[in-house]
Amino acid sequence: MSNYKILFKITGSIAAYKSAFLISKLVQNGCDVKVVATESALKFIGKATIEGLTGHLVYTDSFEDSEMMGHINLMKWADLIIVCPATANTINKLANGIGDNLLTSLFLAFDWSKPYLIAPAMNTKMYDHPATKNSLKKLSEWGVKILPTNEGYLACGDTGKGKLLEPDEIYEQIFISLKEKDHEFKEIFTGKNKLINPEGKKLKILITAGGTKENIDGIRYLSNLSTGKTGAAIAGYFSQNNHDVTLLHAVDSAVPQNNCEIITYFSFSELDDKLKLFLGKSKYDAVIHLAAVGDYSVDTLETDGKLISLPLSKKLDSENKLITLHLKRNKKIISRLKSYSKNKNILIVGFKLTNTLNLDQRTKSVQKLIKESGCNFVVQNDRNERTSDNNQANFTIYNKIRKIDECFSPDELSERLESLLIKDSRRKK
Repeated sequence: MSNYKILFKITGSIAAYKSAFLISKLVQNGCDVKVVATESALKFIGKATIEGLTGHLVYTDSFEDSEMMGHINLMKWADLIIVCPATANTINKLANGIGDNLLTSLFLAFDWSKPYLIAPAMNTKMYDHPATKNSLKKLSEWGVKILPTNEGYLACGDTGKGKLLEPDEIYEQIFISLKEKDHEFKEIFTGKNKLINPEGKKLKILITAGGTKENIDGIRYLSNLSTGKTGAAIAGYFSQNNHDVTLLHAVDSAVPQNNCEIITYFSFSELDDKLKLFLGKSKYDAVIHLAAVGDYSVDTLETDGKLISLPLSKKLDSENKLITLHLKRNKKIISRLKSYSKNKNILIVGFKLTNTLNLDQRTKSVQKLIKESGCNFVVQNDRNERTSDNNQANFTIYNKIRKIDECFSPDELSERLESLLIKDSRRKK
């Protein structure tokens, strides 16, 4: 039996009925659950149901005079707090420090050493609204754990993301957070949620970042849009948390401020050779493969009926009226990482950059990569979700079975990957 104390906050979403299933499962597994509900939440699920499941009175805005301090003690009492379901209205209030009801007021008295989870539930347009996205990002940076949403048929009749996770999935996330707090991590709130590893578990990680460049004539080359910023942020995070990090980064791509081994590559062949070298000589625990590897390398150039091998030793004459480049297909590096590795149990994190707003197409791209590469995890992000200063935002993590998390920033993504890799590397021992 767990004996954990859970403060369960319910807001006014039609998905509130699912909270009854989750509360029941928590109680059946030994948790002591107390509920704070907004007045609108009680229009979807009754007090009698909640009180019957928990054995406690429901806390609402209708409390006796002088009882507010007693209610604040709920935050001291709880081992974990969860808002489930969390509406867009409540999420935006929490992010802006608005305490106009008991549920939101208690957040202002939150003890940041404890897990605080939010399980969003809303219409897709509300979920994708810039105000909601900014609020979720802000809350995540403060240290709140934002659970992903499911995709499917919504109560409004639309189909898309914003659907509340199923109770069993939320239950799993609750206990992951509790176990992390108890046994694996010590969280320090410093404006952003940073982790250290007090048990001394140190990962040896190889990270690739930036985009390959295929040289044409020493001045011109073929490349892609990758800046290497996300890879640099992840390398910096792991290095800061005392992991042994090697970063293979493209020429001119971003590099972290923290000390770690930094190796530069230029082309596909250089990256491939260096991966073989490093993975073959040292026993890495994991590879986080963010590098945007070109699918094709330059092979030959055709002009005036002549076929010339590339790259050229000197600058191409700009007087040619017509030039044809012949490209050759590159092999998939990510599918070969385990064969390159001295550690045959190495964990592989792949990245899939998509360029579509179609959620089904994004998912199919991820599934294809997992099937072809054998990755342990794949992080999907989309070109359409880059910020105005060309920083990537919004990352979705998949394992071999399903989507497991959504992250709103490279810092949050780094933290989640650290947790997953430490956990899985222990299983491999």
